Formats: sequence, C-alpha cells, structure tokens
Amino acid sequence: MVGLRLAASGVEHHGGAWSGGRPPGPRRERWRVPGFSAVDDSDQPGALLRYLDDAAAAESGMKQYAVAAHALRRPAGPILDVGCGAGHDLVLLADAGLAAVGVDPSAVMVTAARDRTAAAVPVVRAAGEALPFADGAFAGCRIERVLLHVADPRVVLAESVRCVAAGGLVTVLEPDFGSFRVRSTTLPERADWISAARNPGVGARLWELLEQAGCDVLDRVEELSVWRSLARLENVAGFPMSVERAVAAGRLDATDATRWVDEQRARNAAGEFYALLPKIQVVAQKR
Repeated sequence: MVGLRLAASGVEHHGGAWSGGRPPGPRRERWRVPGFSAVDDSDQPGALLRYLDDAAAAESGMKQYAVAAHALRRPAGPILDVGCGAGHDLVLLADAGLAAVGVDPSAVMVTAARDRTAAAVPVVRAAGEALPFADGAFAGCRIERVLLHVADPRVVLAESVRCVAAGGLVTVLEPDFGSFRVRSTTLPERADWISAARNPGVGARLWELLEQAGCDVLDRVEELSVWRSLARLENVAGFPMSVERAVAAGRLDATDATRWVDEQRARNAAGEFYALLPKIQVVAQKR
C-alpha cells in the first residue's frame, strides 16, 4: 500500500477563467486553458471534462509512449499519475497491467476519475505542491499537461520526484505554446501570446527542470501538431476568446488583434489556415 504522509488534502485555487467583455464574432466558452488552473471554480466543468475526452484521442500516441516506457521496466510498485484529471491515463496504465494511483486537486476531476475507473484505481484529492505520500512510495510517475497550469513547475516536479523511489521512471508531457506558430501576414507567425496558461512555454524547459529535480534524462520526444482548421484553435486555445484575453492582458494590440482574427477567418474559409504546436515528452530516471 502507498504510504500516506498526510491525511488531509484540498484544492488549490489559482484564479478563474478570464471574464472580460465580448470578443469579436460569436460568443465562445470561456474555460479552455485557464479553466484547468481552477476546475472547481469553473461554471462549465462539463466542458472541461469533454475537452479531456477530446485530448485523450488527440494525444493517444504520446500517451501510449509514456505507458510503454513505464511498462517495459516491469515496475514492482505503483505509478503515480500527478494531475490525473478525469482518469483517462489511469485506465491506460491499468490496461497495461500496471498498478497506479491518481492524484488531482479538483473534486470534479477526482469524481470523474473514480467513475471512469469504476473505483478500481485509487484516486486521491490533493495539490501537486503537497502530495500526501511518503518519500519513494512509487515505482514511477507520469505528468501530462499539468505544469503549464501550476504556480511553480519546479515545486510540483520536486514534490513528484520526491515520491518516486531511486531509479524510478518519470515521464512528463507538456505543450510548448512559447513556440506556437500561426501562418500570418498581419503579425509575426510566432503566436505565443495566445495562451493564458501560467507557464505556456514550459514544454521547452522540461529537460532542465527534471535535472534540477534530481533526475537524469533518458529520452526526449517531440510531436508537432499541424492544424489546418480554425476549429482546432477554437478547441485547444479557445479562439477567439483567447485573442481578447491577450488584448486585455496587454500581450497584443487591439487593432492588431482585430486584423489578425479577420485574417485567420479568411484563411480558414479559403482552406489556408495553418498552425503548428510542439508537444514535448521527456523520459527521466530519478537519481
């Protein structure tokens, strides 16, 4: 049994979704990326859960890579899934014959994960900054699309690695919105301003962060998502609400924003929309 260090757990709230005025064009949902920083504060938790369903399909290749990396080691103990969300990856780990434990700060997500796994996998409600487990309690750990939302990725990584036994495998997958590109003649193609996540470029820093947390990097895999439809930008980044968020935060000029939105809608109508998002997975071993 996994050693519990703390009995109590709770939700850390990191601010809700943006609540500015109406964006250009039809109204869109306001959750998307920032909503995952405070799921239990969202007025549309069902939309967040549906997003995770979509992501489970879109990220299936990278997810299976992480599961295979853990399974090939034939771990003697359970794998910790930090920020397990609705439990999609707990199911993948279980299907691979691996014992697993999920942890998430959101009551909504914990309930969804327990439902998805039919309560066959332990799921604990706790923040990644204060995991209620003993040192070295797990044979490995996986983290996916969590560090971009937290206050300090270094703290969450250090706490996650603390819970892994020496020699255990740690896999981390994060997008790199700092390198996000959208084809444009209106603005520079680098569109890192579109993400309202706390750490949009954390994917590019994973190697360094894992080494600082006490791990040796074994592999780095990068997947480049190519989007040819504006609908993908709507689903992943909450377009066009994300554009107005950028204006409100001072990351983008309002006039430039209007021109850029018009340009992208025209490109989409002409079948010329083109965007690139790197997603980076690093496999490391705890020293």
